[in-house]
Order: sequence, then C-alpha cells, then structure tokens
Amino acid sequence: MVYYFHATVILSVFLSAIFVLRWRRGISVHFPIIFVFIPVINLGYLCVATATSLEEALLANGIEYLDGCFLELFFFLYVINFCKLKLPKLITGTLMTIGSVLLFISINTGSNKLLYEHAELKRVDGVAYLIKDYGPAHTVYYGMIALYLIANLSVIIYSLTRKNISKTNSLLLLVVYMAIILAFLCGHPFHPAFELLPASYTFSQVIFLIILNRINLYDVSEIAVSSLAENGSIGFASFDTRMKYLGCTDPVLDCIPELGDLYVDKTLTAENENYSKILKCIDKLNNGVDSPFFYVTRNEVTYKVTASYLYVGKRRKGYQLRSEDNTLESKKMETLKLQERQKEMEAEILKLEKSAAESANEAKSAFLAQMSHEIRTPINAILGMNEMVLRESSEESIREYAENIKSSGRTLLSIINSILDFSKIEDGKMEIEEVRYETASMICDLENSIAERAKAKGLSLVIKADENLPRTLLGDDIRIKQVVTNLLTNAVKYTEKGSVTLTVKKLGKEDGRILMFVEVADTGIGIREEDISVLTESFKRVDMNHNRTIEGTGLGLAIVTGLLSKMDSRLEIDSKYQEGSRFSFKLSQKVVDTEPMGDYHNKTHVVTEEKKSEEKLSLPNARTLVVDDNKMNLKVAGKLLSLFGINADMVSSGKEALEVLSEKQYDILFLDHMMPEMDGIEVLHEIKARSLVSEKTAIIALTANAISGVREMYLSEGFDDYLSKPIEPAELESILRKYLVK
Repeated sequence: MVYYFHATVILSVFLSAIFVLRWRRGISVHFPIIFVFIPVINLGYLCVATATSLEEALLANGIEYLDGCFLELFFFLYVINFCKLKLPKLITGTLMTIGSVLLFISINTGSNKLLYEHAELKRVDGVAYLIKDYGPAHTVYYGMIALYLIANLSVIIYSLTRKNISKTNSLLLLVVYMAIILAFLCGHPFHPAFELLPASYTFSQVIFLIILNRINLYDVSEIAVSSLAENGSIGFASFDTRMKYLGCTDPVLDCIPELGDLYVDKTLTAENENYSKILKCIDKLNNGVDSPFFYVTRNEVTYKVTASYLYVGKRRKGYQLRSEDNTLESKKMETLKLQERQKEMEAEILKLEKSAAESANEAKSAFLAQMSHEIRTPINAILGMNEMVLRESSEESIREYAENIKSSGRTLLSIINSILDFSKIEDGKMEIEEVRYETASMICDLENSIAERAKAKGLSLVIKADENLPRTLLGDDIRIKQVVTNLLTNAVKYTEKGSVTLTVKKLGKEDGRILMFVEVADTGIGIREEDISVLTESFKRVDMNHNRTIEGTGLGLAIVTGLLSKMDSRLEIDSKYQEGSRFSFKLSQKVVDTEPMGDYHNKTHVVTEEKKSEEKLSLPNARTLVVDDNKMNLKVAGKLLSLFGINADMVSSGKEALEVLSEKQYDILFLDHMMPEMDGIEVLHEIKARSLVSEKTAIIALTANAISGVREMYLSEGFDDYLSKPIEPAELESILRKYLVK
C-alpha cells in the first residue's frame, strides 16, 4: 500500500512540472500555489505512511493540514477570481490568519493538546497511521473546511448562471471539488491506513491542467492585460480558433453590448450587424490583411474595433478584438470619406465622359467603316476596270489616260488609308508584327515608292545606304516603310527644287540587335521654329498661306509619330525656315543574318530576277465562287481572276450563294461582307452550320471595310483569310498561291 502514496507523490510532482512548463504570465496567481501545495501535501501523507516514530508521524501529519489551512483557501480565492467576483481584503486577511494559526498548531502538535488530545502511531501491513483524539483546534479546522465547502460549491453553482463565464470550465471545477469532497467524506473505505485525498488531489491537478489549456479562464491575454493597465478605456474580447466566445472586458461592452448577452464558449454567428462585422474582420485577418478593423457608433461615440491573433507564448490560440474610442479619428475619416465621395463623383463624371467618348468613338468607327465601304467600293471598280484598260489597250493616249486615272485613284486611296491608319493608332488597335525582311529589298522599295514623284518635280533623290547594315533583320518592315514613305512623300511635297536625301545606317550593335538610324532630309521650304511643336498634331498643317495648294489630310506626321511610338522610337525634327528640314529616328532591330547588305541595288536585282523567273500563275481548273451585291465589283473580280486563267462563278446575294453551294463544290470562295438581307458573316455561319463546303475549301472575306481590327474580326468569325478592296492583283495572286497551289 505504501506504493500508492509513493505513486501519488511522484505523479503530483510530475503534473506540477508540466504546469511549470506551461506556465505563462497572465495565469491566475492562485494556480501556481495550488500546484506547489498538492505535491507537499501528498508528501506529508507519504511521510506518515513511512514514519517510524510518533513524533515523526505527527510532524508529517502537520504538513497534511496545508490542505484545509491554505489549499482550500487558495482554491476558494481562485473560484472567486474565476467568477469575476471580488473578496474584501479584510476577509482574505482573516482567512489567511486563521489558516496560519491552524497550520502552526498542527505542526507543533507534539507540544500542545489543542489539535489532538491524544495520538497513537500504529502499523498495518507495513504502513503506519495515526489514531487521534481531536482537540478544540481540530473542531475549528473542520469548521473552516465546512465553510470552504459551502462557499466553493455556492460560487461554482453561481458561475453556471453567469453568461460571461465558461460553463465547461465551471463543470470541470465542480468535478474537481466533488472528487475532493467525496474523498474527504469517504475517509478510509478499504484500510485504516488508506487515504483517498492524495489521489483526489492528483486528479484535481489533471483537471486543472485541462482548465489551464482553456485560455478563457485567464485574463484576456498578456497584451490585453498590459494594455488595460496603460489605458482602462480600451476594451478586449477574445475568441478561440473556432470562434467560440472566451469573454471580454467591460469597456468593449460600450461599443458591442451584445457580447454581454453571449454565453462563454458559444460559437459566434452572424445573427446581427456587429457579429457579422466581427466575422468579416476575422476572415480578412485569415486572408492576410494586417490588423483589419471596423467602426461602431453608439451614443455619438465612434469606436474602432481591430482584430488580431491571440497567442499563448508562440502558439496561436484564437482571436482578439480591441476596441477604443475613435471619435476624433472618425471625424477625420468622415472628412476623408466626403473627399473620397467627391473623388468618386468626379470619377463617375469621368467615367460618363469616357463612356460618351467611347460611344462617340464607336460612332466614329461605324462611320469610318461605312465611309471605307462606300468609298472603296467604287474605287475598287474604277481601279479594277482601269487595270483591265492598262492590260488590254495598246493605244498610247488611252494608256496615258488610264495611268492618270490610276494615279488619281491611288492618291484618293492613300488619303482614305491615312484616315483609317490614324483611326487604328488612335484606338490603340495598330499592332506591330515582327517578321524577317531583307534590308536591301526594303530600301529599294522605299526608293521605288518615291522616285517617280521626285522625278516629276525635277528633284534629285539621293539614297545613302550603309553597306554594313545586316542583310536580314527581324521587325515590322511594312510599318517602317510606311513611316519612311510618309516622310519621303512630305519631303517631296514641300520641296520645289534641290534634293531629297534618304539616309539609312547602323549606329551600333549589342546583344544580337542593331540600332538603325533613318533620316529624310530635304531642301524645301522648312518649318518655322514656333510651328515645330504642333507639327505632329492631327488634321493640322502649318503655314497654310503657303501650303494651301498642297494635297493631303495633315495626318502624315501624326501617323508617323504614332507608329514610331508603337516601335519604342520617336521622331526627331531639325528644320530651318526657307532652307530645309531633317526628320530622323532610331530603331532597334533584331539581327537574323549578320552578313553585310552591301550595295542594295545588286541585292535587289537578284531578288527581282528571282521574281521574274517565277512561273506565271495559271489555275484554269480552280473552282471559284465570288459573292458580291455590286455588279461592277463582280465584273472587276471576274476580270482579275481571269488573269490567272480562272473562270469564276458569280452570284449577287447570300441567298443565291447558299443555293449554288448546296449543288456544287468549290476550291475557293470570295465572300463580300456588307450585303443586304444576309451579310457575309451570316452567310458564312449558315455555310458552316449546313456543312455546304468541305474542310479544304478556303473562304476569303472580300470587303471594302478596312478599319482597325477587321482582319482579326473576320478570322475570329471563321474566315480563312481577308482581302480588302480595291483588289490589288498582287494580293489576289498571293491569296491564290497560298490556298490553291500545293
């Protein structure tokens, strides 16, 4: 049996050690005292059981009286603290004094008859125990124990009725106390030397450690306690990791009084506005928002409630809300909110203005699409029929007239294209597409594009091409040529005598790229210094008194600057009035072939010879259908296709096209977009839905609509390719080669 007492001592010491390891600031001071007293009391029971003399047993027995003198007292003080009650210091002091006197008497039992009138040491089965005749002090001792029993049970039962106290913890305390009472009342149930109290005390340590793990038994947190000491107006409320309510301090009830009606350990739900705000704040905290907060206004006082994590040591155990008076700050916030609302209103106005601008832009785009269609359609007929005249007529005067028609038509087309290009740039839909291109071929194309105009005005065209330029580069040569062609065209327009010089050279090379320098210089009328800053504005031309007879839209340089911006470059302008101008830019291009270009005339000659040697395209067996509501356009398309030996079928509506396709298969289908009744896109969708053509049949969008983004639109709708009007024979040949030549 002595092993039982040994076991209770060892186990109680072990449990106290666990408490020491888990101890932290903020734990009620009564806890460590209780955990110190229990091993000492159990040691007293062990010493009695192993005593060899009456004096030794009485001294050890005196240690046992720590339970009634102080253990019960500190347990009572803890329960009072747990229930958030206050005991007057006089009562606490009186109880401490009585306990001290009784403990003194119990330890000095051998020299007085107050505790025991008579005591005798006996031994059974190797275990010693005392036979005692109790004295008057022992009666007082039992009275104190009875007082503590009644007081503790009353307070614990009272705690079960309090909303701000954890019922779970109250029940755990009740279990502890009932176990101690039962052990005390049962006395020696099995053996005169057997005591149940050491086991009940050890059991109470286990329960207390469980309680210790429940953080709501203690002050809200170390931070909360220290903050409360600094400022009593700051309130705190705590929740565990599952949002079970752990309690709050009184100041927090000033802004969230609902917490006063919430039972501790009850899970918080969004049953009212404030609870919803708390849960949203916790969600933000868990999603990485640092110190999320919300505001509550009560009785004209505004509180700021901030959420944070609740830690026990380094372990996250739950959440903590901190409330503080934020009225002054709130007024500032209201001012900021008013300013924010003003900004929002301004933003809304800007949004409406933007929407209006977008609507206007859409209207402009619709107008440009319609204008493009309406103007390019007759131009298609004019240039197409004129091409037939040039190809079929041998009379010199007729050919001269046709060349003039061709020149005027292309000038008109150039004006339309400038407006459409400007629209693309303005809408942000102008895309830069990088492809491989031959440097010599590009320079030669630039020379050919302006040579006739320069010659017609008697101007010298000088090309200074750096022979060390790499042979092949990667970039958008189409847009580069468009930029330089615009500059060359302007130079010829505004130069009456002298020369126009195009310079293309390499400035440097690094990381597989070169910096290409391009300059167009002229000996023309020049530009006044005050006009240079407005030179690139759209639809604006400088020095109108002198330049009013010069053709153009005033968009050339606006397009140039827009394209250069897309290619990460800018236009440099140097001009002297009545002496001439220099327009230049620098462009980074990736090198594909590092071999020097050499003399661009020789390289171009080789390319030209290769093109000449290419076999003329002839496709007499190509099954071709052209759909267009304009009879003149049908005639032009038929004539152009006949150049390649194609005898195409012609229909003038989408409905007719569907009827023909249901009876006959074609290799290629040219389908106009803007047609009455069914437009080209609707016809295409019907063809796909009814599977009227095979997968090998190419369907080409044939349209005068050439505004920004139409190519992508046609391809996304299901067309295989896009061919704009007026139809260029070279572009038509390219389409035929791409889809009919295998």
